Amino acid sequence: MKLVHSILQRLDLNLLKVFNALYLHRHVSRAASSIHLSQSAFSHALARLRVQLEDELFVRSHSQMIPTEYAMSIHLPVTEVLATLNTCFGQKAEFEPSKSKHEFNFAVTDFTTLLMMPRLMTHLAQVAPEVRVNLTNHETKLPISAFESADIDFSLGFAHGEVESTRLINEWVWWEDCYCTLASNKLANLDLETFLQRKHILVSPWGERSGVVDKQLSLLGQRREIAIQLPNVMNAPFLVADSELLITLPKFAALALQGQLPIALFDVPFDMPKYQLKVFTYAPTQASPANRWMLAQLRQLFMAQK
Repeated sequence: MKLVHSILQRLDLNLLKVFNALYLHRHVSRAASSIHLSQSAFSHALARLRVQLEDELFVRSHSQMIPTEYAMSIHLPVTEVLATLNTCFGQKAEFEPSKSKHEFNFAVTDFTTLLMMPRLMTHLAQVAPEVRVNLTNHETKLPISAFESADIDFSLGFAHGEVESTRLINEWVWWEDCYCTLASNKLANLDLETFLQRKHILVSPWGERSGVVDKQLSLLGQRREIAIQLPNVMNAPFLVADSELLITLPKFAALALQGQLPIALFDVPFDMPKYQLKVFTYAPTQASPANRWMLAQLRQLFMAQK
């Protein structure tokens, strides 16, 4: 065992291709041509292999190179090793969506579920009817530990540049939307003074005590009063309908809820950045055939909604 270990420590595995080519062709120039080496480079590689294996390996005769007894004894195992390596590092398997029962795992909020999943599931029903989508909530905006443990493949979340950068996580914007403010339909007009006089609902899926609205107000030297902090957006409009509370949220969600409740939709009375829904992926697994395919579907849906 120690002898085998010692040989492996000094053996250049690339030289096994040289050995196999010469064993098959029994002629240096033909063997060199078969693996795209010059005759000189091939001869130097053979010399190195002879030193590393401590055997002549091939003896020149009048018309061909004759393998030694040791060369004959190792040829079959070497062939099997090369075949295994070729399979291991060969062309990556393709993902076949129409046949696959693969499970894709997403970390989501209630809003990202509302925004993305109806579109995605309708699309998947047509192109990959047997795949399964699993949605989970996590305590952090960027659940790196869940990526590392393979509990999730993708995370869907909003961000305005405050997510800590990491080389393990890649991100791209899937959806952009403007913000608006919801109030009871008893309110006729919303200016900055009214906005600051009224109390607000803060939606904070990950427990932050302030949000993008507060950041923008601070740039104006202003602040708002938070009356209640919620972990999800879907319950918030019900609180707005029968109170003087305000909530500022992406326009898509407001329009989806406006027809179901006695609420009014207003433009935010100061400058706001656009809402950005981002797809976060884990660098070590994002290039797997299945995840690469899913990312392509998400991009296709994004282009369709623009």
